[in-house]
Amino acid sequence: MSRMPRCELVLLSVVLTASCGASQSFRERVYDDGTVRYRVGALEGGFERVEVGDNDLAWHDTTFGTVSVNSTCEQYEDVPARALMNQLMMGTTQRSYLVDETVTLDGRAAQHVIADLELDGVPVRINVYLVVKDGCVYDLTHVAERARAESAQPVFERFVNGFAVLGAHVGRARD
Repeated sequence: MSRMPRCELVLLSVVLTASCGASQSFRERVYDDGTVRYRVGALEGGFERVEVGDNDLAWHDTTFGTVSVNSTCEQYEDVPARALMNQLMMGTTQRSYLVDETVTLDGRAAQHVIADLELDGVPVRINVYLVVKDGCVYDLTHVAERARAESAQPVFERFVNGFAVLGAHVGRARD
């Protein structure tokens, strides 16, 4: 596991929702923790797996920043995506939205936001896709220094385009 710059580590720990799973697996780009099972796209470059809080998956590359995926299954079907996105952005300041749109991800409407923001005075860019499917919320996030974020966008988009929920067992508690 590699170390991440402090600003990215702090931001990820604030914006990522928690998931607790003692029996997680990640093989051939498929994550399974007994509650959710999903596939992600390939990450090109020098990305290395890192641990960030209690999130599902995270990778860091010194050039491209940090990419993560997280799931939370607490019957969010009726909560608007905008409210969930606002929850992810809590603790940040000086938000300037560059993209704020609804797109389709894995056959569902998804909220997509790219924003320049600050956390504890540190300027970063965050790119988030948030989708609610089968009673679970999935957020795919890229965090980077603003100067490096644009060059990483094609890598992150390919990663997101490979995302697909393969199963969710809402109501089944995570260990």
